[in-house]
Amino acid sequence: MQIHYSESVWFKHLILHLCLQVAFPFKKQFYHEILPKLVEKMEQVYVLQQLEDCISIISFDLWMSKGAHDFFTLVMKFLGTYW
Repeated sequence: MQIHYSESVWFKHLILHLCLQVAFPFKKQFYHEILPKLVEKMEQVYVLQQLEDCISIISFDLWMSKGAHDFFTLVMKFLGTYW
């Protein structure tokens, strides 16, 4: 997921013209406070509720190579009540 943060003066001017009550957060505040809280809320509201009724299957594999990179894969499958 890629997040873009707009610091355009023209965009801010347009939004403030439309609604004077808007407060723009600083970029650091957005990435360190607001975004993590938003992700946590979405996880609680949408993801975890769906996983409560699922059956999970976990499998993993390890591939080793001489002189090259080793690979480890972890696959998690979630099956709903109606498959």
